[in-house]
Amino acid sequence: MNIASKVGSRIRILREAAGLTQSELATTAYVTRQSVGNWERGNTLPDVQSLQLVAKALNTTVDRLLGDELPDMLEETAEARRQLTHCLAALGAIFALELLLAFLYSSFLRAPGSGEFRLVLSGMRVVLCFASMPIAKRFRSIASGQDLGDAISIMMFVEGYPKGKEPPATWFYRVLLTSLPAFYTFYIVLLAAALIAVAYA
Repeated sequence: MNIASKVGSRIRILREAAGLTQSELATTAYVTRQSVGNWERGNTLPDVQSLQLVAKALNTTVDRLLGDELPDMLEETAEARRQLTHCLAALGAIFALELLLAFLYSSFLRAPGSGEFRLVLSGMRVVLCFASMPIAKRFRSIASGQDLGDAISIMMFVEGYPKGKEPPATWFYRVLLTSLPAFYTFYIVLLAAALIAVAYA
């Protein structure tokens, strides 16, 4: 039984002994019922703030909820943070390379005698696409396991902020991360427009 399963099992046993439903415990801990269900099934671990609220609601201590798993839990969280950072760096590098290859491809779209070069570029883009798949899958797995739902919560986790804390009032968090989906859509539209413009120039 892994750490999350052990902690989740204790939460479930103590919750049932206290006569609380998952929804009632969720309200007390300021989380969703799904979060409590994920804890009890061992899918995710509660963060420190949630552990404190759960312990208070169940009339116990954080130490009792965690048992002997605290050092392992801290190591597991640190390892998840390291892996998530590596995934972000790898995906960022792949995205930058994809941008460069797309630019080169569109630049040589109308150039005479560049068919073989464009074929090589296309092949490299396919390789990058396939290379990104296992990294993206691992990234989603870690984010899901840590109950991270959006770009802001992912970056706060990577930077070591506790869950539930307000994001820093910086341009990066307030503007860039909240606008990431819009920026990505804009990039796709701009890339398509550039390719169409070059093709019909």
